Amino acid sequence: MTSMQAGAPGPRPGIWARIWRRPQNRWLLGIPLGGVLALFLGAIGLGSVNWVVHQTSSTAFCMSCHSHEAFIKPEYEASSHFRNEVGVRAACADCHLPHDNWFELMFTKVLVSKDVIGEAMGKISTQKKFNAHRGAMAQTVWRQLLANGSKFCKSCHSFDAMDIAAQGGAPGRQHKKAVQEGMSCVECHRGIVHKLPDNADALWAEVAPKP
Repeated sequence: MTSMQAGAPGPRPGIWARIWRRPQNRWLLGIPLGGVLALFLGAIGLGSVNWVVHQTSSTAFCMSCHSHEAFIKPEYEASSHFRNEVGVRAACADCHLPHDNWFELMFTKVLVSKDVIGEAMGKISTQKKFNAHRGAMAQTVWRQLLANGSKFCKSCHSFDAMDIAAQGGAPGRQHKKAVQEGMSCVECHRGIVHKLPDNADALWAEVAPKP
C-alpha cells in the first residue's frame, strides 16, 4: 500500500485558506467584509482629501480673502499672467504651490495656513497695511524661489522648451547665462504679477545670492 491510505484526510489547509473559503462560523464573514469596508472608506477618505486640496488650491479660493480680493486680484488681473496674446493663464497655484510632490504640497499648505490668522486679525486689511507688509511678503516669496531654483516658474517656462537663439538680443543672452549658471528666474524677473515694494532694490539686496 502507499504511504497515504485511501480515504485518509489530506493536509490541513492553512489558516488564511480556511478564513477566505466559505466559513463554518458566520462571524468569520466579518474579516473579508471588514477588508472591503476598509477599502471603500479609504477610497472615500482619499477622494475627499484630494477634493479639498484641489478646491483650496484654486484661484477663486485664494481670492475669497478680503485682502486678496481688494489688493491682489486687481494686480493679478492687470498682469500678463492673467491676460496675454497667447491666451495662457497662470493660476495662483501655478506660481505658489509645488506641482510634482504631494507631500511637499501638503507641507506647504500647512505652512501657509498660518496666513489665515493674519487675515482674521486684520494684519493687511487696508491698503496702507498691505503696502506696509508688501516688502516682507515679497522677500518671503523671493527666498522661496531662490531656494527651489524657481521650479514653480519652470513648470511652465522650461529652458528645454525655449528657442533661446530665436529670442536674440538681451533676452537670449541672459537666458543662455541663466542656463549655464543655473540661475533662478527671480534673479531677473520680479514684479511681474504683484507690484514691487517702494524699496525693492534694497530688499532684494538683502536676499540676493552673493557673488
